[in-house]
Amino acid sequence: MELAQKRDLSFRGRGTALRVTFEGRELPGTPDVLREIRDAGGAVLERQLVFDFRDLEVSRSWILDLMRDVVFPLNLSVAQWAGTNEKTLGVLESLGFRIDGAEHPVVTRGTLKIVTAPLRSGQALNHEGDVLMLGNLHSGAEINATGSIIVLGTLLGQVHAGCGGDNSASVITLDYQTNQLRIGTMISNAMEPGASPWWGRPVRIFVQNGVLTADEIVREK
Repeated sequence: MELAQKRDLSFRGRGTALRVTFEGRELPGTPDVLREIRDAGGAVLERQLVFDFRDLEVSRSWILDLMRDVVFPLNLSVAQWAGTNEKTLGVLESLGFRIDGAEHPVVTRGTLKIVTAPLRSGQALNHEGDVLMLGNLHSGAEINATGSIIVLGTLLGQVHAGCGGDNSASVITLDYQTNQLRIGTMISNAMEPGASPWWGRPVRIFVQNGVLTADEIVREK
């Protein structure tokens, strides 16, 4: 007789929202989470998700592993996070994640970091909050911010705005020339250089209806 495989996750919801609840007494490994979400198929992959950890204590490193190994590869849309464990809620708040049932400020959590020198190949900036760069982000350099990223110059390197899972963040640049862009849980499609419709233009890029969208910034004469 074949035994049924134990499931670590349950999936409940109606409409476009789906609650993914961790049912065990211990956190599963991220490969197990990946397997169960893949097994669930389009019922999960095509909907807005709320990850609910219940009373499990979750570390910052485990959350980052979940983002790297599950959320980004499957291009999941995580609208909110939930739990009752105070330490877990503190970790989620420190990452700038939207917590189910909590009031969220209009401005990004954290501070605004102003960068006055260009970032060159091999350099990386990680910041909890918004980033304003007064110069160019060169190819091979990267910026990861829990808030929005503004590059008052040419954007050649890689940026990840809303890196804590905030799809309401945006990227603004005076000269878009990169294919390595992420906002929240969304990842830009790989294209040949110059293939993007907003290549070389001053734009604001944001997520709208689950799609990366760009508005050209019109400069007043």
